[in-house]
Amino acid sequence: MQSKYSINDNFRLKKANPSITVLVGFGVIIIAGTLLLLLPAAVKDKAGITFIDALFTSTSAVCVTGLIVRDTEHFFTPFGHFVILCLIQLGGLGYMTLSTFLSVSVAKKLSSNVRYQTIDEFQRFSAKNIRRFLQSVILFTFTAEAIGALLLLPNMLRHVNDPLKAVWFSVFHSVSAFCNAGFSLFSENFVLLKNDPFAVLVVSMLIIIGGFGFIAIGDIRRNIFKKRRQFQVHTIVAFLMTAFLVLIPFVIFFFLERNNSLSELTIFNKIVNAGLQAVTPRTAGFNTLDLSMMKNATLFMFILMMFVGASPGGTGGGIKTTTIFVVFSAMINKLKGRKKLNLFRRNINEETIFRSYFILSISLFLIAASFLFLLMSESYDPFKLLFETVSAFGTVGLSSGLKGTSVSLSGGFTWVGKMIIIIVMIIGRIGIMTSISLFITKDRSETIKYPETKITVG
Repeated sequence: MQSKYSINDNFRLKKANPSITVLVGFGVIIIAGTLLLLLPAAVKDKAGITFIDALFTSTSAVCVTGLIVRDTEHFFTPFGHFVILCLIQLGGLGYMTLSTFLSVSVAKKLSSNVRYQTIDEFQRFSAKNIRRFLQSVILFTFTAEAIGALLLLPNMLRHVNDPLKAVWFSVFHSVSAFCNAGFSLFSENFVLLKNDPFAVLVVSMLIIIGGFGFIAIGDIRRNIFKKRRQFQVHTIVAFLMTAFLVLIPFVIFFFLERNNSLSELTIFNKIVNAGLQAVTPRTAGFNTLDLSMMKNATLFMFILMMFVGASPGGTGGGIKTTTIFVVFSAMINKLKGRKKLNLFRRNINEETIFRSYFILSISLFLIAASFLFLLMSESYDPFKLLFETVSAFGTVGLSSGLKGTSVSLSGGFTWVGKMIIIIVMIIGRIGIMTSISLFITKDRSETIKYPETKITVG
């Protein structure tokens, strides 16, 4: 029961279901993280941590979500913080990225399964470019995180008295921001930094760069010094959508919250914090403002942004910026009566359009089903449950919070509710297409052709 895959016509690969590699890879890392967090050395509480809470924390870190059921600062020890940081880094880069890089660097060869899945994940050129591409991805990631940590260090020194601890806080938050994880070593997340505009700007830039995607970043790097630049359509779409999803929400957020959650800040700090809050719902999960103070209209805008998420090949989740762009472009194209979808002098094939609609539809179904199950198992406000569900799917980490605590709303869920969120986080991280392909064994050719018929729809 094997199916064939063709990658850019350079080679053909046979594998029953390559997506299982991704699921197993993430599963192994999540379970390993869970076991490490269950160790007495990982937590300060002598009673330890329950298995479901350790599993939730590990999943949230690997899926770079940021939803927490335990106070990261006070509940976990420095060893626990280190485990969480490693899980964030592994999840941010992606299991397939790391496994392929190690396979190429150490074994000097790729298994066909790993090679196929990596090309499918990054939608890159020929197989011979994989090694160079992955090396550049890891080098860029560590460089960006190192620069971010250096820039955050002076600010951390003002809030943390111990210099070594300040260095650790800088590294942790830089990695968490670049990987769009949203984990913080401060109990109130970044609320104490709301009057520190430089730190807010650094975190915002790390979030944008990490969520922009390695594919687009690589394309920009190749073209930036050329006299005749030829950017891929993917890069153009990712850039336009990123700009749109930052600028428009910024204006809306500033208008809605200027006399509300932003009221106590100076005009400059209002602008800076509004900028971060426009960026963070894209899958980052950091907040410098109290979400419980925000208007419902603001939170609903966050839900829409969390659903869209980051760009393909980046460190975030959601249905991806390019997916929503193709869907809306195809809808507008249809309204204009055009049969072919052309973007930036390139034709978008029917398979890409169908795939985009398919991802959108299945994602909405997943969120609706998960939301329904949470309504059945939990007794919290429905709007807050919906917010938590979409945050988990988009691997964002924003939450309305559990009243009287510094943890996410999920912290008050039953084990059933926590398992639902865990499953949603995993699907949101590995992607809808990868999740669905777990149940697809091979292409089925139709042997019987039936007469056509029409069904009235709409």
